[in-house]
Amino acid sequence: MRSHSRRLLHICLIVVAVAAWPSAGWSRARSCDVNKVVMALLQNWANQLKASSPDNTKPIAGTYGDAAVLVPTCKNGPLTGDQIVKYFKGFTAEKPVATFDMPSAKIGGTCANPFASGLYSFKLNGGTGHELRARFTYVFEQTGAASWRIAQHHSSLEPESTGACP
Repeated sequence: MRSHSRRLLHICLIVVAVAAWPSAGWSRARSCDVNKVVMALLQNWANQLKASSPDNTKPIAGTYGDAAVLVPTCKNGPLTGDQIVKYFKGFTAEKPVATFDMPSAKIGGTCANPFASGLYSFKLNGGTGHELRARFTYVFEQTGAASWRIAQHHSSLEPESTGACP
């Protein structure tokens, strides 16, 4: 009986070890390139901002999660829910075009919760007007197998470029 128990124990250990060892297919499905994901999310945000207008903020508002928090560039915050939509009604009236300074960006986290901080600028009037230089931090949350939404977004004008700081 003792050898039967020992053999059963060995079989159980082998089964557990094989089950715990990730296959090549499993690890490919679970891994991703965080930098590539974040760069695509930032570009998508800029595209949705450009596609939005005061009459249609759905493109840009749709990039934010249901419980998202926005500390906006040109208004006091933090903003949530309908406050985010209202902010973008006003901001999109200026026809901003966002450009990310990717060499300045710091990207990290996991594919489930990636984040990025860096610099970007907004050229108003469809890209031909006054430029606003700002700092950003985005925290994204994965909402599906291949979809993410913004959980937190902080944006602030660069104090030295505005001349507002001593």
